Amino acid sequence: MIIAEDNDKLRHLYSEMFQAAGFKVMHASDGEKAISLLHKIVNPQLIILDVMMPRMDGIETCARIRKMQGLRPCPILFLTALDSPDTILECLNAGGDDYLVKSAPMAEIVERVQYWARKGSSDDGTERRKKAIKELKSLSAEDASLNTAKAADEIAGENATLDLIATFIKATNEAFSEKDETFYRFGYLVGLLNSYVKHDPARDGRFSRLLRNLVYRTDFVDRKEIDALLDNYERIVNQSQFKEGWKHGQNVAADIGVPQTAQQQAALNSRAASS
Repeated sequence: MIIAEDNDKLRHLYSEMFQAAGFKVMHASDGEKAISLLHKIVNPQLIILDVMMPRMDGIETCARIRKMQGLRPCPILFLTALDSPDTILECLNAGGDDYLVKSAPMAEIVERVQYWARKGSSDDGTERRKKAIKELKSLSAEDASLNTAKAADEIAGENATLDLIATFIKATNEAFSEKDETFYRFGYLVGLLNSYVKHDPARDGRFSRLLRNLVYRTDFVDRKEIDALLDNYERIVNQSQFKEGWKHGQNVAADIGVPQTAQQQAALNSRAASS
């Protein structure tokens, strides 16, 4: 089988687990490398793809593999941290046969993989996939109608908070020297935002999105560098300059208290002007 997973620890864990179950495993760290393996293994017994990967994600990889395999397809399973109808629907539309939730017990994952290894490709695969897609579209539509209002409220709240934080940063930017290192400034932003959004930038796409948005609104950190900073977050977080900036951001957040309503904008401006 071929397994593509960008997380080194998970990739080795799954490889060892499937090898112990009797499979010969070749692994890759992204979609492009998985496709290159197909030039060595023309007809693998099974392919497992992580949904989220750098360079080429699992969805695009699956679609390309289906075009390559032609008349002799093999089962393609997706590894995902989410089992929402939208995620599963995207996997099936790309040509996937099934999905494996990462949080599921290992024994359950192995059992599911063994089932598909025995089953292999079948003539009814396309029809079965079409039926599942139809059912999932119905579920997805129901979820969308229930979540639209909630999502709109969350987005509005996020934008209001970002607006207020950005206003404060712009008003106090002169207190920072051009000589302040990028890591210090980056740490300051993370510490400030982290006071109101309790997540880890290395693992939370939402926090990274908000942080990137804040950079674009303020130019407090060179926007050309933000992607590299986020990609290397786990290494940067241990740098002394980052730690000092993060602590500063946390202290400022505790002192000023970013307001949660537009009515408190005047109070924020007043505090920012006196800082």
